Amino acid sequence: MALQLASEEEAKPKLNGKTLFVLGAMNLIDCINVNLLTPYVDKMVSTFLDKSPQSPEVAHTVGLLIGLYSLLEVICSPFWGMFADFAGRKPCLLIGLAGSAIAPILFGLGQSLPVIFAARALDGFFCGNMGVTRTYLGEIVDETNEARGFSFLALCFSVGLFLGPILGGELVYPAHWAPSIFGDTVFDSHPFLLPNLTYAIFAAVSWCIGATFLEETLPKSQRCVRHHSTVAIPATPSGPSMRRTLSGTDPSGAPRSYVCEDANEPANPGSADGKCYPMTVIQVMIAYCGLSGCVAAQNQLMILLVSYDRSADGFAFGPQEIGIMQNIGALGLLMSQLFLYPTLTKKLGFLNTFMIGSVLCNLAYGLFPIYGLYADPATYGSWRFLPLGLCQFFYTAGTGMMYPTLFAFINRASEGMSRGAVNGWANSTGALCRAVFPPAAAALLGQCNRLGPFGRYIPFYVITLILFLTLAVSWSGLRKIDQKSVRTVTSQTATCADEEDCRTSRREPLIES
Repeated sequence: MALQLASEEEAKPKLNGKTLFVLGAMNLIDCINVNLLTPYVDKMVSTFLDKSPQSPEVAHTVGLLIGLYSLLEVICSPFWGMFADFAGRKPCLLIGLAGSAIAPILFGLGQSLPVIFAARALDGFFCGNMGVTRTYLGEIVDETNEARGFSFLALCFSVGLFLGPILGGELVYPAHWAPSIFGDTVFDSHPFLLPNLTYAIFAAVSWCIGATFLEETLPKSQRCVRHHSTVAIPATPSGPSMRRTLSGTDPSGAPRSYVCEDANEPANPGSADGKCYPMTVIQVMIAYCGLSGCVAAQNQLMILLVSYDRSADGFAFGPQEIGIMQNIGALGLLMSQLFLYPTLTKKLGFLNTFMIGSVLCNLAYGLFPIYGLYADPATYGSWRFLPLGLCQFFYTAGTGMMYPTLFAFINRASEGMSRGAVNGWANSTGALCRAVFPPAAAALLGQCNRLGPFGRYIPFYVITLILFLTLAVSWSGLRKIDQKSVRTVTSQTATCADEEDCRTSRREPLIES
C-alpha cells in the first residue's frame, strides 16, 4: 500500500568538490577577518590617541579593540546558529558574509576611536559563519568523505590565520611604499583602508560564489520545528519496523526519511524534544572548549618565551623570526591535512587519530626546556631554529588531527537536534575559552618567572594538564560518538511500499549504533 505523506520529499545535496570549495572559501574569509588588524592595530590606536605605541593607554585600548571581536563572537554565535535553523543555512551564510564585507570598509575609513570600535563591533556581530559552515558540512557528508570534508575546513581555518597578518602587515600605508599609485588619494588620508578593502573584495567574491553555487541543506519543512510526527510502517520479514518522519529532523539530522525502530529500544534522550542537550553533546563541547583554549594559550606562551631577551636566557626572536616559525607550522599543518589525517582516520578511526594528535602537540611543547638550551646565537647560530622549527611542525600537525575530529564529533552528536544551534553554542564557548585562556596563561607565566629560569616552562605543563582533564571528562562521550557510523541504506534494508519510497530510503543516511 502506498504511503501517504504530509508533504513532497525534498532532496538533500551531496558533498562534491564545488561545494567543498565554496565552504572552504567562506571559512577562509572568516578566519582572515579574525586577525587582519593584528599587525597594524597598535599604530592605528596610537595615531588616534596621539600617543606612543609603547604607551600603557595604547596597549589597554588595543586589548579592548581586539577583545571586542571575541566578545561579540561569544554573544552572537548562538544567535546565528539558531537563525540558521530558522531561515536555512544558505541565507545565514550569505548574510554573515555580506556583513563581513561591509564592516571592514567602515573600519578602514574610521578616523576616530568611537568609529573603529563601532565598526569592529559590527564585524564581530556577523562572525557566526564558522559554526554554520560546519553545520552545513555535517549535513552532507557520510562515512566515506567525513574526514576529508572536516579536515579541509580545518586547513582553510589555519591558512586564514596566517594570511590575515600578511594582508594587514603588507598593505597598510600604501602611499608610503607606492606613492605614484596611492599618493594624494583616499588611501593617503586613510592609511589603514587598503588591507580592509582588499579583504572586503575577497569577501564579496566569496559571496557571489556562494550565492551562485551553494545549495540549501535544510528544507523549509524542517526549519524551526521542535516536534516529530511519524507514520509507522509495519515490520517485514526482511527487517525491523520503520517510521516515517513528517516534521523536524530524523535522528541522522537529514530531511524526512525512513528510520529503523526497535520496539524494545527506549526513546532517544537526545532528541529534539528534550529540554537540554544529552551528555554526549556536552562532553564533546567540553573537549572542543578545552582544545580551543589550550591551543590559544600554548601558542601565546611560545611567542612570549621566544621573545625573551638574551639577558633572560631567551631566544630574542623578533616578528620576522616568529613569522618563520609560524610558516614552518603552516607546513606541518598542510602535510597533516593532505596526507596524514585522511589516511590515519581510515586505518585507525577518528578517536585514535585524535589521540595521536594530542600526544604530538603536547609532547612538542612539553620539550620546551630542551629547546631553551639552544637559545644562544653565538654558540648555535642558525641551528637554534631547528628544534623550534620541529616543535612548530609537529605541534600544528597534531592540532590538525584534533580540530577536524572534534568538528565531526560535534555534528555527529547533534544528529536529530537543531544542528545549527549546537554548532553556534560550540563556537561561542570555544571563542570564550580562546579569549580567557591566553591572558590567564600570560599571568601565570609572570608568576612562574619568579621561580627561576625553569619556572617559565611551568605554564606549558599546567595547560597540558588542563587539556588532559577536559579529555578525561569527555572521554566516555567521545568514545560513544566515535562508535557511531553514518551509512547509506540500501534497498535490502527494508521493503518499501513503492518505487519512490525505495529511492528515498536509499539516499537518506541513517545512524547505526
